[in-house]
Amino acid sequence: MPVLFRSRRGGPTRNTLRHLLAGLMLACAAHGAPAEDFTYVVKAGDNPWNITSRYLKGIGYWSRLQDYNRILAPRTIRPGTTLRIPLAWMRGEAVAAQVVELRGRADLRQGGAVVALKVGMSVGNGAILRTFEQASLVLAFPDGSRSAVGGDSEVRLAELRRLRASNAQEVRLELRRGHLENLVEGVRSGGRYTIETPAGIAAVRGTVFRVSTEAGQVRAETVGGEVALGNRSGTTRLAAGTGSLAVRGSAPLPALALLPPPDLSALPARIEHLPFSLGFAPVAGAVAYRSRVLSQPGMAASDSELMAGDPLARGAAELPDGRYRLLVRAVDRHGLEGLDAEREIVIDARPEPPFAQMPEPDAFVIEAQPEFRWTGRSEPVSYRFQLSATADFRAPMVDEASLAEPRFTPPAPLPPGRYYWRVATNSEREGQGPFSDPQRFRRPADGPAAEPPAIDDEVLKLRWRAGADGVRYQLQISADPEFGEIALDVETNEAELALPIPAAGAHHVRIRSLEPGSPPGPWGTPQLVEVPHDHWPALLILVPVLLFAL
Repeated sequence: MPVLFRSRRGGPTRNTLRHLLAGLMLACAAHGAPAEDFTYVVKAGDNPWNITSRYLKGIGYWSRLQDYNRILAPRTIRPGTTLRIPLAWMRGEAVAAQVVELRGRADLRQGGAVVALKVGMSVGNGAILRTFEQASLVLAFPDGSRSAVGGDSEVRLAELRRLRASNAQEVRLELRRGHLENLVEGVRSGGRYTIETPAGIAAVRGTVFRVSTEAGQVRAETVGGEVALGNRSGTTRLAAGTGSLAVRGSAPLPALALLPPPDLSALPARIEHLPFSLGFAPVAGAVAYRSRVLSQPGMAASDSELMAGDPLARGAAELPDGRYRLLVRAVDRHGLEGLDAEREIVIDARPEPPFAQMPEPDAFVIEAQPEFRWTGRSEPVSYRFQLSATADFRAPMVDEASLAEPRFTPPAPLPPGRYYWRVATNSEREGQGPFSDPQRFRRPADGPAAEPPAIDDEVLKLRWRAGADGVRYQLQISADPEFGEIALDVETNEAELALPIPAAGAHHVRIRSLEPGSPPGPWGTPQLVEVPHDHWPALLILVPVLLFAL
């Protein structure tokens, strides 16, 4: 359906206005109806006087009606005859729109008073609606048409009336700044839906389109129907799936194809962490992407509306759990927004998971039975803890479903290897929430144990199993089985060490690996070496004794 934009600033001349209105009438005539006339079908008994009395602003219009339609026999007009009546002559009655949806903060200014908008409020002629950042509202008009007002926008309801002749609706909105998305139902004869901006005017007769204005520019994007975008410098017709930009003082750009909808098929259907930012394949020609999350069908207020410079579908942290529609569109270099991609998502992010505290991400854990800790909650909750050898947690090694405290220690030692752990919160009101992001850690192998030593020329030679290339070793000898006092502490690159024979008595030996770029690993099993008082090698007693791990 046709739409015409013209500049408001600078005051068009009478000839300019005549040409613009003629262009609008021609555009509307292409769809079967004059732009500024109401079509009336004569019934039996009708004449210029009773038609004027019923439907026009005053009885004095009867002669104008007769002249305008060249009625030669006013008392005998044949039933079924079509009369044209300028809309400006017609009698109407003021009606109101209703706020049917509201997200975030918005206010109503009328008659010097400012009040907070609420769902269910009626707004009439002269009302000014203002939305704040991240807010959105939907106005419903008596004929079923709707306008969604975006965040940081200001709209004045300049005129809203219903014609007595046909119940057709006339709407005139002033979009002072911001963004409007419009679903205009098929308009009855005489109906109009007009949006004025500082840079242009849109007159609509049934279509789905968007209008945005900023800094002396107006953008129009046609989703369904047809739009004629024009000013004093030229006119561009916009079929469905096209858009254009009009800058004050310059002709509109030729019709440009709107960018296609992004491919959202790879996005998850369930989202468990907020805010979310999910990547998808980029759209050729896009410089930005707009994401909207809506909880209602059709044209509805946005529960979340965010922009991104990269191909990301985004949602705000404040979104409640529930089922939503996710709409994402690409934005081209002219600022024109493309066609929406839509998919259903379920947000299940509460109760929110705790924050993992220890072990830290990618930690190097030497304890065989490490303690796991996470943040607690002040209200009564329990926690579910899982430990797995794989990141997908398909077969967790540990799955504790109801821990009262925000900590857990495995009941048995963990073998060396790489592990993943995560935790979720359980509450009586919300049930179990999503798991935290998996935290990875590694438990290295215990240090090697010394093999039975050898003696050669008063030298004690110790050997052990070699590790990977580049691994160094630390060896300690102590008379104390607890290694409280260290008699010898050396490092070596080789898996062997030659030492002078120590003094007679019991000596405890332990070894650990030193991997490059990692903290020292756990000590291997200590061993006991007994050296007799007689240093004759044949009498040296070598007694490897397996002790408890320290």
